[in-house]
Amino acid sequence: MIKKIYLFFSNLSILLMLFGAVVFFILFGQDAILFLAQKYLSENAIKYKTVEGRLFDGIVIKELNYKDSIKIDEIRVSYNLLMLLNPTTGLKYLSADGVHVNIDKILQLQNQDSKIPIFALNISHVDLKRANIIYKGESYTFDLSGENLSIRDVLDIERVKLDLNSPYAKASVTGKINSNRLIGKSTLVVDEKYLKFMDEKPKKLYADVDISAKNMHIKTSANKLTLKNIENLELKSADIELLYSFEDDFLTLLSKYSAFYENFEALVKQESLIRFNDTYELKLDVDITRDEHDLPFKSFVLKIKMDDNGSRADFDAKDFIVKGHTKDYKNYSFKADTIYANMDGELELGKNLFSISGELYPKKDMPYYKELKLEKFPKLNLFLSKNQDVIKADLSRDLFSLALEKNKTDEIKGVAKVGSNSFYINGNLKTKEFKVDSNIDSLKTFISEVDLKLFDKELPFDAKLKASSLISYKDKLEITTKVDLSHYTLKLDSQNIYSGRDAFFEFFYTNDEIMLKRYRLEISNHKIESQKPSKITIDKDGNLLLREFWVYDNLLFSGKIIPSNMSADLRLKSDSFHYETKDINVTLSANLQLFIDGSGVQKVDGEITVLDATIMYAPQREYAIGDEDIIIIQDIKTQKKMANRDLNIRISSLKPIRYKIKEADITFTPNLTIYQELDGKMQLFGMLQVHDGKVKISDKVFEVDESEIYFYDGEYTNPHLNLNLHYYTLDNIDIEIFITNRLNSPVIIFASNPQMSQDDILSYILFGGTASSVFTTGSSTASLSSVLLGAGLKEMLNKSTNLKIDTLNILTNQDGTLGYEIGTRFSKKIRVVYKNNEISSVILQYSLNKSLRIDVDIKETGQGVSIYYMKDF
Repeated sequence: MIKKIYLFFSNLSILLMLFGAVVFFILFGQDAILFLAQKYLSENAIKYKTVEGRLFDGIVIKELNYKDSIKIDEIRVSYNLLMLLNPTTGLKYLSADGVHVNIDKILQLQNQDSKIPIFALNISHVDLKRANIIYKGESYTFDLSGENLSIRDVLDIERVKLDLNSPYAKASVTGKINSNRLIGKSTLVVDEKYLKFMDEKPKKLYADVDISAKNMHIKTSANKLTLKNIENLELKSADIELLYSFEDDFLTLLSKYSAFYENFEALVKQESLIRFNDTYELKLDVDITRDEHDLPFKSFVLKIKMDDNGSRADFDAKDFIVKGHTKDYKNYSFKADTIYANMDGELELGKNLFSISGELYPKKDMPYYKELKLEKFPKLNLFLSKNQDVIKADLSRDLFSLALEKNKTDEIKGVAKVGSNSFYINGNLKTKEFKVDSNIDSLKTFISEVDLKLFDKELPFDAKLKASSLISYKDKLEITTKVDLSHYTLKLDSQNIYSGRDAFFEFFYTNDEIMLKRYRLEISNHKIESQKPSKITIDKDGNLLLREFWVYDNLLFSGKIIPSNMSADLRLKSDSFHYETKDINVTLSANLQLFIDGSGVQKVDGEITVLDATIMYAPQREYAIGDEDIIIIQDIKTQKKMANRDLNIRISSLKPIRYKIKEADITFTPNLTIYQELDGKMQLFGMLQVHDGKVKISDKVFEVDESEIYFYDGEYTNPHLNLNLHYYTLDNIDIEIFITNRLNSPVIIFASNPQMSQDDILSYILFGGTASSVFTTGSSTASLSSVLLGAGLKEMLNKSTNLKIDTLNILTNQDGTLGYEIGTRFSKKIRVVYKNNEISSVILQYSLNKSLRIDVDIKETGQGVSIYYMKDF
């Protein structure tokens, strides 16, 4: 029995020894490690060069390689053998040197459904040295040490320290990893190439980091930042957040800071999007906290996008929108759209200077747009520059230019040129006052140069003027202007030219109201002036409202003028308008309504009543030329169509009007109506009642008796006459002269008391005696008396009229009555003869040459043409 027991323990001991030998061989022998490495690593496609160590406490694997996606130069594992028997493998220490991980290839293997071995593992301490990760073609190197690492479906590390070197920044991180998410504190040094747009920047950034497999979130701050390309700009108290998406490969930067630029301060919220293909997007929300330039907005949004082609920017402040582009951050191209104007321009930035140039398109909301008539300049060329304390600005367009310069004391000097004229400007931005002086040699040339379409045809008015204006815009725009006209002319046609000298106008403008304080001008030696202020208002549509417009302080215009279509609705009124010159002294009342529509139709209706008048105007002998070779052509404008006018003006007088000149002193009373229908001829209806008076012709005095002059059709320059004159001889003979028919063909009838023949009446008028006493009787002497009578009448008429008569013959008819023949020569070849004996006729004589003449004879009974041949003997 004992032997059997002994044999059992002996065999058991041998068996235990064998088992111990096997276990010892497995735990401490190399073959077991090689077998396990071959069994588990090779089956999972993990290659290695050597495996060293003992299964009992740790191993060393060199040159481990997993499908060229994970490479490790050397990996050391230390563990407790009992921890290997747990369901979750536990290691005391894991270190790896020369780790190379290509995430791009790992992602490819996942897409190919390759099985990547995942181990459930706990590690008390881990060290990774010279680790290198390849992600999207870029290399990230780091050293990592951690405590209490756990690998299951996710990675957890209780404490971790990471030193990272990437293409973008260097970072040192301490923290923990929770479910593949690194949370900790970091020190960052951003790569210089990503901060090249900054001049002053922090060398290190202290940040909070939150990094997962998908995103990276970093929070940091900076006390002061400055930009290279924008001088004098400082960013202070900046809070910065960086969010990086590993999947989309872009970095989002969120920041808040205070921005300071010269006298400008603002709070800024910034959102930036950085793609690592050299593209950059920026959005700024800016609230302005200090602004000494009174910008028309208090907040704005700025969006910037940068790529290989440069930088593009969008500025939006509601009513101000700007889009810009630059390639070198010194020269910028931009387009601006504001409520005041549009602009296409270029901006250049440099050290202590900047300049803007481009094309400006003003809008109607631009300040002083209507006041300065900027609608006449739809496009302006703009240049603005600042150098130290001096700002220069230039505006130009065609014949217009404006150059201004402001110094550090806010004084402004400049000159504006419009056409060939210059306007000199002096002022101060602090006092908000400007003075503008100008000299214009020709107003007509000035209006032509600036292309003001005031008239359909050539401007009939011209003047040389000097203007001085004081412009103030302290609380509102006010303009005080004085205009002096040293010389001016008004040309209606070649025969109606009026001129004057030394006229002036004084204006005051404010609140869309123009006050003509006083003025004086002269037309054909007639002065027109007023010391009473005239008030003109401009409404929101640009129309002129004449509240009061005075002429001579007692003639008032009121109503509305619409410049857009050149229409007007005016009223002219005066209870006692007095006008006096050397030609006339008149007092009248007037009440007229004038309407002009946009198509040019004129309508005038009203009354003019003469209260008292004396006329001293004597017609002048104008255009008197004695050379027969000169032909005078009068400027008579033919009407292609009837005037577009409607007139109904009544003219009357409360008392007789006196017409007094050297040759005449007559009183008369008008009772007339000027009438015209649209597209009709102007007509004059009524009469002039001649009361009495005297007319002196060639030392002969004719007394005017009760007479009338009638108007009743369109021939208002050719009225019907019913004149009654008396000539009293020295021997008390009363010679009556009756003038009837129309003015252009009067019929003159002579009568006397006591009764005399026509020869005696004319002889009395011309020579003071009867024909029988002045001339001897007989046929030859009778002919001679007719010639002498004609010569005397010709001399008397030439002295008293503007018509130069070269022939006047008295004709004796068969019945003993007298006729007359009047001739006048218009040129060397043309002569007109009017003959009135038994019948009236007009003969037009045209000399072809010295010997041949053609007479065209127009009589009451018919017409005829005669050809005469003259021969000298």
